[in-house]
Amino acid sequence: METWAAIREDAFRQTRVGFDLEGDFNLHRYGRRICLFQIALEDGRSWLLDPLSRAFSGPKDWLEFKNWLEDPSLRKVIWAAQNDVRALKFCHGIALQGLFDLFDAARLTSFPKPSLPLLAHRLLGLEFVKQEQWQTSNWNLRPLTQEQEHYAREDVRYLLPLADALEALLLEKRQTHSFEQRMRAVEAFTYREETEPWLKVKGAGALLPRQQIVLKVLWSERETSARSADLAPWKVLSNEVLLERARNL
Repeated sequence: METWAAIREDAFRQTRVGFDLEGDFNLHRYGRRICLFQIALEDGRSWLLDPLSRAFSGPKDWLEFKNWLEDPSLRKVIWAAQNDVRALKFCHGIALQGLFDLFDAARLTSFPKPSLPLLAHRLLGLEFVKQEQWQTSNWNLRPLTQEQEHYAREDVRYLLPLADALEALLLEKRQTHSFEQRMRAVEAFTYREETEPWLKVKGAGALLPRQQIVLKVLWSERETSARSADLAPWKVLSNEVLLERARNL
C-alpha cells in the first residue's frame, strides 16, 4: 500500500481519477469509520491509502488530501457516490467535489438497474465478477489479506474506461446538463445525525406511543453496551429482539 507522502506530487498532477472507499459502518465494530481509500489512475496504476495506519503522517497530510478531494477541477469517477459522500463528510469532514457518478450516468442512459459487472460487459466487453463477500469483510483488521487488496484494486480498475463510455452516451442522449445538475446536488449534501434513530428499526412505526418510548430506552442501552464493548450494535442485540421486547414490556 502507498503513503500520501509518496504519491502526493503525482496525485496533484492528475486531472481525473477513479475513487472508492471501504469502511465499517456498524457492521463489525461500533461506530462508522473509513478503513481504506482506493484510487485508480489513467495509466492503469492504482493506489491504496490506509487511513488506519501510517498512510497519513499527520494533520498536514490529511489537509492536503482533503484539499485534493475537494478540488472541483479534479474529476472523481465513483460508483454510487452518495454513500461515499456521506461517509467522507461524517468521518473526516471532507466535502467531495468534481463528482462523476457512474451509477447516475448509467440510469440516465437507458440502464434502469445498472451494476458494475453489467456495465463492464455491455460497454467494455469485459467479464467482471464483483466478489461481494469482500465488500462486507472486516476492513478494520490489519494487515489486509491479499484477497482484500486484490478486491480493492479491482473495484476501481474499470471506473475510468466506463466513465469515457458513459460520458459519450450522456452527450448522445442529451443528458449531460441533467447529469451535471445531479452531481452538484449530490456534492451539496449536508450531513445531519438522525434525531430519533431508534425509529429506523424496522417495524418501529407500527408501535404504540408507549412502546416507542420503551424502544428508545432499549436502543439507548444497547448503544451504551455496544460502544463500551466496541461491537456493532446488532451483535449486542438484534433489531428484531429490540422490537419484540418493546412490544411486550
